[in-house]
Amino acid sequence: MIPQMPEKPTLRGANSEGSVVAIMARSPAHPSKIKTRLAEAVPDKRARVDLYTAFIADQMRVCRSLSDVTLRLAYTPEGNASDFDLMELSPDELLLQRGHDLATRERTLFEDLFKEGFRRVVIIGSDLPSLPGRILEDAFRRLDRPRCVVLGPAEDGGYYLVGLSRDDATASIPDLFSNIRWSTPWTLSDTIAAAEQARTTVELVQPWYDVDDEVGLQRLRDQLSSPTWAAAAPATAEVLKKIF
Repeated sequence: MIPQMPEKPTLRGANSEGSVVAIMARSPAHPSKIKTRLAEAVPDKRARVDLYTAFIADQMRVCRSLSDVTLRLAYTPEGNASDFDLMELSPDELLLQRGHDLATRERTLFEDLFKEGFRRVVIIGSDLPSLPGRILEDAFRRLDRPRCVVLGPAEDGGYYLVGLSRDDATASIPDLFSNIRWSTPWTLSDTIAAAEQARTTVELVQPWYDVDDEVGLQRLRDQLSSPTWAAAAPATAEVLKKIF
């Protein structure tokens, strides 16, 4: 089923001071680690890197379209800032992920961004080239509620978005990262259970899909066959035309 048509971001003039969206990404300088589950559909490593880079470019464009929201691209430890020189990022938009597993990297990314002074933090994956800005806006709106975690359910049972807010700089981050069955159909439900254990209210935004396997890639191709959706993810649409 094709998602609803994209809408223009509408969050204008709202009190979004101190809001940041961080895209967690791998370095494109390591082709052997990029989109390996797409190897059968896209055998050429360079083509997979180009596709992944396009995913990130389209997501950055949407994030930058949001009013009063700062962008960060958080890259994994095997990379470095210079790997993203061609992506038109300023040095202060790049941030190194800390830790050698996803749980640690997510937790420390929240810590680092809160230390920078941001009040609302939304973290997303890098496999969401057609994600509409309205979903990110919805996440930030929901973070106005006290002691809340916002999650974006992925259709594989995980989540593609997680957001937290903090008004008190000394407040602790709820433990949403321990005892989670990562990369399984239970990741989202485990995280919701962890939030409840931490007495944190869970807010869910619209489900979306990751493009991390052949099924997701075909769904993306079908979606971007619509001119409206292709215009919403132009870099990805262009690379897909070259590959297929």
